[in-house]
Amino acid sequence: MPVGFARLAAAVLFGLVVVAVGVFVVRRITVKHPVCGPDIPSPDSLYVANDSLGKGEVLAGALTRWCLTPDRINDVYSSLAKTDFNFRNMAAGDRVTFRYRGLTLTGVAYSRDPVTSYAVRFESAGTSVAKETKQVDTVRVVVRGAIEGSLWNSMIDLGETPALVVNFAEILGYEVDFLTEVNQGDSFEILLDKYYVDSTFYRDGRVYAVHYKGQAGNYHGLYYRSPSGHSDFYNEKGQSLRKSLLRSPLTFANVTSNFGRRFHPISRVYRQHQGVDYGAPTGTPVSAIADGTVQMARRNGGYGNFVQIRHAGGLVSCYGHLSRYGAGAKAGRSVRQGQTIGYVGSTGYSTGPHLHFEVRQGGKPINPLKVIPPRAEPVAKKNMPEFNALKTTYLADLARPAGPVVATPDSANEKRELALPQSRTSGR
Repeated sequence: MPVGFARLAAAVLFGLVVVAVGVFVVRRITVKHPVCGPDIPSPDSLYVANDSLGKGEVLAGALTRWCLTPDRINDVYSSLAKTDFNFRNMAAGDRVTFRYRGLTLTGVAYSRDPVTSYAVRFESAGTSVAKETKQVDTVRVVVRGAIEGSLWNSMIDLGETPALVVNFAEILGYEVDFLTEVNQGDSFEILLDKYYVDSTFYRDGRVYAVHYKGQAGNYHGLYYRSPSGHSDFYNEKGQSLRKSLLRSPLTFANVTSNFGRRFHPISRVYRQHQGVDYGAPTGTPVSAIADGTVQMARRNGGYGNFVQIRHAGGLVSCYGHLSRYGAGAKAGRSVRQGQTIGYVGSTGYSTGPHLHFEVRQGGKPINPLKVIPPRAEPVAKKNMPEFNALKTTYLADLARPAGPVVATPDSANEKRELALPQSRTSGR
């Protein structure tokens, strides 16, 4: 090999080695652990990094992952203890924000929602803490749509929250069976408040009026709070939409087997089916259909995990094939209408996840889908003028195009509502 060529090859090899070493060194300098601070910002630059708590994790775990020393973690906890921060209320998904100037950590903030946060700052004079609350803007809106497949899918496709779908279904659940009576092209409207923080949607607020029109009928639900403080949803006549029994122990599910004679999928013979089967995923909450006393909450042969509840008037409801029991579902205990008494499963004689639901009157099984319970109390006669005035306003608002509605609390009903503490979740 010529000497010149050998020298050239050696030079090229040496250059490659130098480049490789240089790249390695640069990477060692610029690439830090992803949760131990920013990547070499300038000494004076500001940097904000966000993280969130994992399942079963508390704030100390997140701070440790971001390489805070035990002394610094103690500073954070001691500072938060000076506020109303609830250390027992930490949950997966809560956000932890780290603020830097260059590579120096200048503060840590903790927030469970977009409204309230707790900011701990590390300053030359020492550590300080402040609770920060952002302004929440309320916008009254009309949500309008048509059924495409199911109520759930139709509202979710509009960008609405699962909680609003459930709320709507619960308000009209005594008038419309959203499991069996929903048809393509049926329409719905909802008048409600929506809350925004920094122009970004935060959560749904109070629902004031709903409307559902389809083959099952034409139904309205109007929210009214009486001078005595009693609140409920009523139809246009002032009759309560709430009844003594829920029509179904599940909000969203499919009836997979009706009441009556059928071919049993396991025993392979025809026999009387004394209840209704609802197909639903394992873990779906099952609600008590009325106030009552738990008579049984245990394994019961082919029913698997089983709950039996006695209600007023000699009525008994039964829930079978549960995967597990709800809190308070124990023999001898009282339960309230809508309380979760168990979760859908496939225990006992079952071919897949579903709820077997029975209703018995005087010891004899009756078809749960044909039980017609009485309504709760209507609007008092003395309050009907106020209710009718409110109804006129709400029906006019429901007829507006979808989107924001200009509304002011000029009725006594709404002034009473605004005087109450606002809850974190929408509902009845």
